[in-house]
Amino acid sequence: RVQVMTDGRVNIGPGTLYNLLEQFQTAGLIKETESIGRKKNYILTEKGFDILKEEYKRLHKQMMDYERFIRGGED
Repeated sequence: RVQVMTDGRVNIGPGTLYNLLEQFQTAGLIKETESIGRKKNYILTEKGFDILKEEYKRLHKQMMDYERFIRGGED
């Protein structure tokens, strides 16, 4: 799903994915909602959503800086 969401720019292998899920769960950013066989479903916690919003703001500011630079604006 990540590949589809990012038009192929991001490719996460299974080892990396499971490691990230464990880290996010340990940090309280996601929680497991359902487990059917080997398939597990997760949702963002309130803390996870807050972190996601902050990361979005950080990246948005970087894009604004870049656009200002490209247009020859402020240094």
